[in-house]
Amino acid sequence: MPTLPAFSRPARLLMVTASVIVVVAGMRAFAEPLSAFFLAALIAMLCAPLRNGLMRRGMSQGTSLAVILLLILGIGAALVVFVGVSANQLIRALPRYEAQVQSLEEGVTTQIESLGLSEQATEAIETFDPTSLFPFVSGILGAVGNSLGNVLLVFLILVYMLLDAPNIPARLRAVLPEDSRWLDKAALFIGSVQRYMILRTVFGVIIAVVQTVVMLIIGVDFAVQWGVLSVITNYIPNIGFVLGVIPPVVVTLLEKGPLMAVVLLVLYSVINNVIESFIAPRFMAEDLGITSLFIFLSLIFWTWVLGASGALLAVPLTLLVKIMLLDGEDDAKGLVALVSEKV
Repeated sequence: MPTLPAFSRPARLLMVTASVIVVVAGMRAFAEPLSAFFLAALIAMLCAPLRNGLMRRGMSQGTSLAVILLLILGIGAALVVFVGVSANQLIRALPRYEAQVQSLEEGVTTQIESLGLSEQATEAIETFDPTSLFPFVSGILGAVGNSLGNVLLVFLILVYMLLDAPNIPARLRAVLPEDSRWLDKAALFIGSVQRYMILRTVFGVIIAVVQTVVMLIIGVDFAVQWGVLSVITNYIPNIGFVLGVIPPVVVTLLEKGPLMAVVLLVLYSVINNVIESFIAPRFMAEDLGITSLFIFLSLIFWTWVLGASGALLAVPLTLLVKIMLLDGEDDAKGLVALVSEKV
């Protein structure tokens, strides 16, 4: 049998780099179906413990699957209705906010003139047209509505995944030996993703509830909607808090003035930091094992590859690459050391 030629380390590095570029280019070309597949796989992993619990209580595979699908459909329908109603309410409120923006702009211009600043500064303020942002906001809301078409594709993939899920362990055992490290890696990856998503959900809901109560006390418009937004953006690492805090602070600025906007921003930040920095870590059995810098870089990378859904999938996909492809590989020890929280 002919032997494969031995390649030098630089040659192997070049081949690996070329392979990664080809794979990434292919993923970008098929970003939409890949995003649907990854989202369906993530939901299937989260549903697995619930389905197993139902089957342990005596339900058949078909009945447990029907219960899971009905639950997913109920949650999805409720979310779609909530988003649609909220978007409609926000669009109707835009003309009122447009008038408030113009009033705020006039007040800022008057204040600048009273301070004796140069005419160039005043002209710069007047040149900026904040009302041009409102068509942009409407366009974003329309894009979100159009993207709901992908929900059907995600749901169909999810149905087939859940149908085939009971057969996957037997197929893996038939292909791989019982002591295969790939089985251990797969179990570790699934457990890590389930733990991460459950904790993100629990603490995201806690943060959102506290923030919503604060907004209701202050009297912020659409307080419940901003609370739901906070839960969703909580899944986005590093910048999720910023994305969730901007809309309520802007609305508070227009409705209540700069002082209350600053108060809301401070309260939002305190609530988020206290729960994320002091309470949540006490309930985490172990961290992700990835540095904050690399999580942020992975957020940028997966968003670039898969689009907006890449922001939600950044941590699970990064865990997939780290656990399945890098951990335990001799050639990847240096890279694992660079991205790991603990060396």
